[in-house]
Amino acid sequence: MSVSIDTFRAVMSRWTTGITVITSKLGDVQHGMVASSFSSVSTDPVTVLFCADHGTRTYPMVRDSGIFVVNILSSPQEDTFWTFAGRKGDPAGDRFGGIETFTATTGAPILQHSIAWMDCRVIAEHPGGKTHSIFIGEVLAADFGADESIAPLVYFNRKVRHLADPKD
Repeated sequence: MSVSIDTFRAVMSRWTTGITVITSKLGDVQHGMVASSFSSVSTDPVTVLFCADHGTRTYPMVRDSGIFVVNILSSPQEDTFWTFAGRKGDPAGDRFGGIETFTATTGAPILQHSIAWMDCRVIAEHPGGKTHSIFIGEVLAADFGADESIAPLVYFNRKVRHLADPKD
């Protein structure tokens, strides 16, 4: 018996995830996308993974540049989430307008007010079905961004959620 796409999506919507924005740069062009499919992989070497839909503008940029940053969003960054999800502003335009960034090792943009970030070099790309790829990246630099007392932004049941207090 096969699981329908609608059932699969509904079941996966019950998985609570932190919200990340994957950013990359190729030449003078930068772009980013929201990714809930993010995980640590190994500590030797230090690696993480994320999945990218082939239809996004970020996918070919990461593939061709070989670099990406994982930005873990803080609760005050809900507008940033909606922008990089393509639901605020011009979906075809520059998603970085008005968002403060800086760079580390690779030169890919890091979102200033994220809770934490990891600057990565792609070490492998694997097929993730017919529509996605799994990128594994070696973490070259990482740090904390926003004040540690600020709660993360999370996603549950197809909605952005805010935690009450990260100290609890």
